[in-house]
Amino acid sequence: MPGGESARWSALRGPATALLVVLACTVVYYLLPLGRFGVVGTVSSVAVFAVGLLLISVLILVQAARFRPGARRRGSMAGMVAALYLAVLFFASVYFGLSWHYPGAMAQLGTRTDALYFALSVTATVGFGDVHAASQGARAVVAVHMVFNIGFLGAVINELRGRITPR
Repeated sequence: MPGGESARWSALRGPATALLVVLACTVVYYLLPLGRFGVVGTVSSVAVFAVGLLLISVLILVQAARFRPGARRRGSMAGMVAALYLAVLFFASVYFGLSWHYPGAMAQLGTRTDALYFALSVTATVGFGDVHAASQGARAVVAVHMVFNIGFLGAVINELRGRITPR
């Protein structure tokens, strides 16, 4: 049945692409030279954080807009998963950098895996409590992460809901 094989591949293409993007982003995350350079200063760190957050936000908004009816380019779940996962990796990088440069800022966070675990738990709003922000600066970053989640995850879920259910 020639059409069946093509239809099966089409159904698997999106999830396979999303999985490959997530795996590639995770490998890059572990290879980033975080913690190898000294802190240039609070102002530059905050500026880099703001620019990174802005870029991730724009990427997520672009992906979400592609799901709107009448959009020129059709949105893909792989693109949405990649954009949201990049946000998780961005925050994981920030948490690891905080822990590296300011020991004690993040309790029980010593490795990149710890940072990724914490970023995923904040994004998923699970909050086990084993890894947590201990300093005021770290708490401020976690608060920004939570506000980011409320705003952008809410917008993305709303766009996806609109695509799935008729209005």
